[in-house]
Amino acid sequence: MVADYINGGGCLKVGLEIPSDQQEVMDSAMKGDVSMSDIQIDNVIDHNGYREMLVSFSEQIIAGKCLSVYAIDAPKSMPVAKDAWMEKEVVRIMGDKPVVLLVGNKHAVKNFYSTNDESRKLLAQRLCLRSFGVASVLQDWKPGQCGVKTVEMFNTAEDNKSGIYVKEAIGELSAEMPETVSMVTDGVLVWSCERVTVKEEVNKHNGSVSRETLSVDIKEYEIVERDVEVLKKIKWGIKHEYPVEGMNKAEAREALGEPEEVEKAGQVEQWVYQCFDDDGFYYNCFVLIFSDETLVKFNDL
Repeated sequence: MVADYINGGGCLKVGLEIPSDQQEVMDSAMKGDVSMSDIQIDNVIDHNGYREMLVSFSEQIIAGKCLSVYAIDAPKSMPVAKDAWMEKEVVRIMGDKPVVLLVGNKHAVKNFYSTNDESRKLLAQRLCLRSFGVASVLQDWKPGQCGVKTVEMFNTAEDNKSGIYVKEAIGELSAEMPETVSMVTDGVLVWSCERVTVKEEVNKHNGSVSRETLSVDIKEYEIVERDVEVLKKIKWGIKHEYPVEGMNKAEAREALGEPEEVEKAGQVEQWVYQCFDDDGFYYNCFVLIFSDETLVKFNDL
C-alpha cells in the first residue's frame, strides 16, 4: 500500500511501533548508512517480515521517493502510558502529508473505552478525541504457515461478518464490544492460507427438502501452527465460549460443550451447535469444520 501510494507520486509519513530513542539509528538505516539490524525492535513484533518492510522503506527513500519513517513508541526508560506517548509523537509529525500508523490492533481501536481514566485511552481514540480524521483498519491473521497469505477486506459499516473478525483481532478487549462494530474500526483485513472449501448441499425429494448433507472439496491447505499467539487466542476462546481456528476437538468441547450434530466426510467433520433466542426457539448458531482433528473453519450464525 505504501509503495503503491508513493510510486503514484504521493508523499507519505509512516509511524512505526518502534521506540522513539531509535529514531537516529533508523534515519541512518533508511539512508543505507548502517545495517537495518542495528535498529532495536521489541521481540513481540521483530521478525523477518518486519525487517523486510523496513528494507523496502529504505529502498524507496534511497530511490528519492517522498517517504518519511518515524519511530513513535515510548522508550522503555520513559514512565508514561504507551498510547499517550504515541499520541504526542503522532501529533508532532503531522503536517500537510498523510500519516499511516502501522501499530498493533489494540492501538488502532477507536471510540471504544467509556472511561475517564486518561491512561487507558487508546491511540486511535485519542486522535479521534482531538478531532483528527482517523480511518482505522485492524488485521486478523489466521493460523497457518504458507508462502503467500491471501487477504480479504471487510467493511465494518456494511458487512455483518466483520464483527466476527474484529472480536478475534482485538483479543481480550472483545469482552466489551460495543453495539456497533464500526465504533471499533472502519475495516478489518483477514489474512489466511488456502484451506478446506466446504459446501452445503440440499437434497430434494418430490419438491420438498429432506435434509442437508455435507460435501467437502479438499484443496491444498496448511496445517494450523499452534504457536504462542494461536494458543493465546485458543485460551481466550475457551474463556469466552467462542470457537478459534487451531482448536482441537477437546478444546472446542471445553469452549462450547457437545455439538448438537456431527457429520463426517473422510478426514473432515462438521459440528453444529444450537442456541435459543429470546422467544425460546432453537437455531443453529455455530458451524465448526474440523480437518485432521483441528478446527480449520467456523461460521458464527
